[in-house]
Amino acid sequence: MKKTLLIAGICVVAIAILYSAKGKEPMPPETFVANSSKPSPTTNPFVDTLKAGGSSYSDPDNRYSFLYPNDYILDTKDPKYIRIYKRGETERPQSEMTDGALMVFESVELNSQTLEQWVDAHIKQMISDGTSESVQPKKAVTVNNYPGFTYELRGLGTTTYVVLQKSPQSFTAVVIAYSVSDPKGKGYQDEVDAVIDTFQLLK
Repeated sequence: MKKTLLIAGICVVAIAILYSAKGKEPMPPETFVANSSKPSPTTNPFVDTLKAGGSSYSDPDNRYSFLYPNDYILDTKDPKYIRIYKRGETERPQSEMTDGALMVFESVELNSQTLEQWVDAHIKQMISDGTSESVQPKKAVTVNNYPGFTYELRGLGTTTYVVLQKSPQSFTAVVIAYSVSDPKGKGYQDEVDAVIDTFQLLK
């Protein structure tokens, strides 16, 4: 269960790294409130923008790839957790309130588990050790023709998880964990959704 414990802290650690740059204080994770609504690719204008000229990332192990906006920062310092993020514009004097978007990609081995068993074990572990509480139960989804599950957990902040595998016979899966805070309606959620809409599982 070491992998599941690592996922709990990934967004908190990444947010601290993200907002400590350039002299900024870390943003309290609770100011990130994820929006779980996800429009289809045909209604999201950011998808065409990414396909026309976005940046791209391919996993060195050839497991997945995705496109992301050029104004997002790609962090590959930890090869296990690939992060992309964007700092927003909201910053109040003498306050740590900041906006932005953060996505974390992690490839996981399912071993002898089905994808649903892995998801159930992850949620159970996060809840039972007091790290998080479930705010949206797991729901079966199909994203870009890949089967998977989505759910939301709240610890210090709210994180949406999308866990996908290439097919039910795959022995690996990719966890996409994201948090979004957009008090001024800049469209960060649409950008995150567009990244997911361009996500490809390679094996």
